[in-house]
Amino acid sequence: MKITKKMLNEIETPEARVDMDRWFLKYIEKENARNEEIKIMMANQSYLEWLTQFTKDKEGFSDEDWLYFPERIKDSDKANVEKLGLFYDGIDNYAQQNYIYPLPCEFGNFYKIRLNEIDFEIGMLVGQGTVFYCKKVKVENEQEFIDFNDIMTNKKQEQVAKINTILESLSNMVFTAYKNGVPIEAISSTLEDIIDEITSSKEDNPKTLIKK
Repeated sequence: MKITKKMLNEIETPEARVDMDRWFLKYIEKENARNEEIKIMMANQSYLEWLTQFTKDKEGFSDEDWLYFPERIKDSDKANVEKLGLFYDGIDNYAQQNYIYPLPCEFGNFYKIRLNEIDFEIGMLVGQGTVFYCKKVKVENEQEFIDFNDIMTNKKQEQVAKINTILESLSNMVFTAYKNGVPIEAISSTLEDIIDEITSSKEDNPKTLIKK
């Protein structure tokens, strides 16, 4: 208790507050810069053009392939390899806004994107750390791919409005049930049971937005 009290007292000092404010401002600046870079990457096809050129002699790569051998890659390519995580996050941001969900793999997940009939798998693997990877793929199911032109123009997918309406209706039903005396625990348990039943019967179906 004495140690905890001492730490709290130190945090409450003017100097500590100044340091925390400074740290917070640096964090916000860093996040704003990061988000701006993602926004720029998603607004044009420059990064995908680089991916196309960079993978001409390889089937794919990850952002840690040259971690211990930086001399084996050009500085410009190394800088772009290090941006692969930003590229994934940009795709993920667009996908979430349009109810498109990543496809699962053994240690993570991935999205399939295409631009002018050039197709890539952009994924994330989680273990002791997080690794982002890119792999060239062939089209098997077009519904699994996100057209990068849609990302660049921030195009809202066709079923988004319909899904939003249904989700709003579901929210209203849950709220109405609660207002009419249904215990929140019962509502939660019922929804979990329904989700478990649906999930178990649809395990092999990819969670992707159906595009017409």
